Amino acid sequence: MSWKHGGRATIFMALSRAIESTAPVHKRLLYDPFAAAFLSPLFQKVVACCHYGPLRKITTTILQLRWPGAYTAAVARTRLIDDMIHDAVNNQGINQVIIINARLDTRAHRLKTTIPVQYVEVDLLESQLQKQEILFNVIPEQVTSIDYVPVDIHTQRLSSQMITHLQREYYKTLFLWEGVTSSLKAKEIDEFFEYVTRYPAGTQIILTYLHKAAVENPGEFRGFRSVSRTLGRKGEHFDFGMYPDTWTSIFNERNMQVNYDGGAGDYRRQYYKEAARHMKGYEYFRVVSAALK
Repeated sequence: MSWKHGGRATIFMALSRAIESTAPVHKRLLYDPFAAAFLSPLFQKVVACCHYGPLRKITTTILQLRWPGAYTAAVARTRLIDDMIHDAVNNQGINQVIIINARLDTRAHRLKTTIPVQYVEVDLLESQLQKQEILFNVIPEQVTSIDYVPVDIHTQRLSSQMITHLQREYYKTLFLWEGVTSSLKAKEIDEFFEYVTRYPAGTQIILTYLHKAAVENPGEFRGFRSVSRTLGRKGEHFDFGMYPDTWTSIFNERNMQVNYDGGAGDYRRQYYKEAARHMKGYEYFRVVSAALK
């Protein structure tokens, strides 16, 4: 059963994780044994071929030519967020991770931490039901504690739908929301921030977003027009962005402190090292993290 919800961007992220997982242990940046289960039979065959190194190289080269920088950015960004969560749990006392618009996120099943973590996935009910059905067939035994909270953030207020026990004092929470890329989603940002500020000091947020310059001047960033057109044909729009230097004031107004803000060029250098010098494209896709003071 392939995935029916969430669009091309969601599928591409799963495809990227699945391909990267076929690389040898000493070369890959991440391992997601569940991602391929969400793909169509055709893409599953592509992933299977990628276990052979030369075919994996051909596949990633084709992706680079079609959507410059998208694959390496997706992999490095996923690894960055994985490491942020690992650090928050292992070193900063986070014991609850709430994932907004979880879609095909599999961190609850694949991340290994030194202490138990309560995961909460917030998404459309139909998405959650299909995801659980697919994972039931590939995960032999459920070992992670997950709450599934059905919410349509475009029509329902997050604060009115979330379970009150998520705010109990023994929880120290990290919120993750990937893909804040459309004006529709931007309308819910203030409501999201308002809800987050109800949590105690030390609560963390990780968001991914577009550099506003790419939205205002698509030709400024290599490959942006191609990616935007591809997604637009399926009703997915890159029409919301933020200038990086605006986050500090936005978070300060909400008694929050920015801990990280970087684009694909930054997190590719962090994980691909010298090889990142030759990786171009997708610099407009950024990650920001902050914490309540």
